[in-house]
Amino acid sequence: MTKTSKQLKDDFNQCEAIIKENSKTFYKAFSMLKSKMDRQAIYAIYAYCRIVDDAIDEYKDIVLLESYQRKLESLIKKEPQSDFVFRALAHVVENYYPNDYDFKPYFGLIEGQKQDYTFKQPKTLDDLLNYCYLVAGVVGEMLSYVLAPKDAISDVRKVAIDLGEAMQITNILRDIGEDRKRARIYIPLDLMEQFNYTQNDLEAGVVNENFIKLFEHLATYAENRYKIALEKINLFKPDARKPLMLASMMYAAIIDTVRENKYDVFNKRAVVSDEIKKSIVMKVYR
Repeated sequence: MTKTSKQLKDDFNQCEAIIKENSKTFYKAFSMLKSKMDRQAIYAIYAYCRIVDDAIDEYKDIVLLESYQRKLESLIKKEPQSDFVFRALAHVVENYYPNDYDFKPYFGLIEGQKQDYTFKQPKTLDDLLNYCYLVAGVVGEMLSYVLAPKDAISDVRKVAIDLGEAMQITNILRDIGEDRKRARIYIPLDLMEQFNYTQNDLEAGVVNENFIKLFEHLATYAENRYKIALEKINLFKPDARKPLMLASMMYAAIIDTVRENKYDVFNKRAVVSDEIKKSIVMKVYR
């Protein structure tokens, strides 16, 4: 094994360790891809998304975030990379559409984190959806290059974006209580007004009929997108279909878990039980 190939193997192993540690659901789903190249590409893209997210979510470091933007610009120029994530990404680009690779989603994710850094409660559902696109829909776009047949990239991209946004809305609904402690309200102001649920209600952790209607409004939006994604799953590469079904159904189960918890997102974190996870796995692979 040459030094270069050993380094690349080490780079992808480090990327794999990041997804394995931070998202067991995604790791379980995508580690089942038959193609090693596809698996490694997913790990590299996930690692990029993780470090960009952590720059703000964990470290609150806008300088670190901007350094990733410069590294991305350097990668596009095909300059040598000193960071293992960007070396792995450079290899991914060489193998998937090297002459027609769209880096806009990668920059979009950085823009989404900048919005998080200067956070403001979204005023409208459209504002929320734009945010969801920048922090999650773009991830679907990135993955679509890996998971789509070359002749279906545009169709798959739309489904992947919708799926990413649905997952982000699911995260927002699950984390309402935790986000409240961080003085962050991702629920759009116009929806809170529409369902007569006030900021004081949210800060007090009130779960009433108005809150349930508000929750269900956004939950239904997300669930419709999970449904559409599952209906169009055959657009994806054959060996990507079951992993995507698994990830989608695992995420959708979070919403049902909140319902089982009587919508108490303030005192209980919605964790899908092992029994339900096993049931989903059996359903998908049957």
